[in-house]
Amino acid sequence: MKALKKSLLILLTVLFVMSPAECFAANASGGITSAKTPVSASEAELIWEKQFGTSYKNAPSTMTVVDDTLLVMSKNTLYKLNAENGKIIKQAEMADIPSYSYTAPVYADGVVYCPLDNGTVQAFNYKTLKSLWVYKDKLGGQSLSPIVYSDGCIYTGFWNDEDAYANFVCIDVKDENKRDTHEAKNAKWTYKSLGGFYWAVCAVVGDYVIVGTDDGTVYANKSSKLLSINKNTGKLNDSASIIGDQRSGIAMNGNTAYFVTKAGYLYSVRVNNGKFDSANMKRLALGGASTSTPVIYNNRLYVGVQGKSVKEGSVKVVDASKLTVIYSAPANGYPQNSVLVSDAYFGDTGKVYIYTTYNSAPGGISIYTDSANQTKAVKSELFTPDSDKANYSVSTIAADENGTLFYKNDSGYIFAVGNKNRGKDNWFVRFLKKIADFFRNLFR
Repeated sequence: MKALKKSLLILLTVLFVMSPAECFAANASGGITSAKTPVSASEAELIWEKQFGTSYKNAPSTMTVVDDTLLVMSKNTLYKLNAENGKIIKQAEMADIPSYSYTAPVYADGVVYCPLDNGTVQAFNYKTLKSLWVYKDKLGGQSLSPIVYSDGCIYTGFWNDEDAYANFVCIDVKDENKRDTHEAKNAKWTYKSLGGFYWAVCAVVGDYVIVGTDDGTVYANKSSKLLSINKNTGKLNDSASIIGDQRSGIAMNGNTAYFVTKAGYLYSVRVNNGKFDSANMKRLALGGASTSTPVIYNNRLYVGVQGKSVKEGSVKVVDASKLTVIYSAPANGYPQNSVLVSDAYFGDTGKVYIYTTYNSAPGGISIYTDSANQTKAVKSELFTPDSDKANYSVSTIAADENGTLFYKNDSGYIFAVGNKNRGKDNWFVRFLKKIADFFRNLFR
């Protein structure tokens, strides 16, 4: 038996060394992926589409890729879909519905966490979709801030109204009562803020949680805050005054935090031991509102910006060190999502590919090409849905290991767009991944 385990360990080591990016780290929702995504309309094809709703009010949530499955919420149901064909593998009833279906379910360590309306978070076993527990916040609110998992806890915020209080919470995810599938979960701590937390995605930095707030008024350009909260106690460690509702994720690059506001500013600030270097905080006027979480690659920052209306917009390419605009790329509408950057071809071509949806019809996928020293936009349309499925989209795009792109728009459809020749050049890698997954589960 020892010899067998040793042989299996050697095999697993080889699998990780051969292709860690393709085998185990290609899942992405916004941010950066190394999967070989389609880079032109001629290479791309609609693999499948599936309708779960009819408008933004009942559209499916944005999606999360886990291995070869897709997790999505629709109305009061959590679905696990086959990523290859969109067929339903399992489904489970949730304790409430998603808040306007903006936020995605989050997967971590075998558990799915669903952000739901009325200040609710529900946990499910990923394999069985059996409910584990339900958290209901005392102040309630819409669950519009994506959940972040770190070290056995999840962090998220809620929103009640422009000038109402709502909580940011830390929940220890341990399932204390395994017999009770709807065990009433308590928060480890809560932090109450005027204006609450709307599309605010925190960053866990050491012992601290960094998150932005709304400004607590009906206006878009009043003073809001960047908070540093002790992740163990919930006590405020530091705060910095910023202009406008902070409705994006906090992107960390080393010890520097980048984020945007609805007042149209991109900020950068150094974070040291949970303290902000406020005296040296930088601010860049973007020329329009932004709710797009910055994505940084090779010292270039990519962020979506609104134009004169939501039907107009751009993707700004910014020097992350200088915080100056390198160039502005036109968009078909306001890109309110976090863009997806693919570096799969960077080693061969020196180029990265940036994918985004936009909050305007027809609600397809635009693609931009960028490289070092580039100063002009290179843009094309990767995918446009049929006219009966055209609608606005604020969906962040998720990618699987084959480079297939998943997103939704307000028509209620989920679209899977991939390479026409997907999987043909990495069948052996996918075969080895299945073997590795088998043995990982065997000895788990």
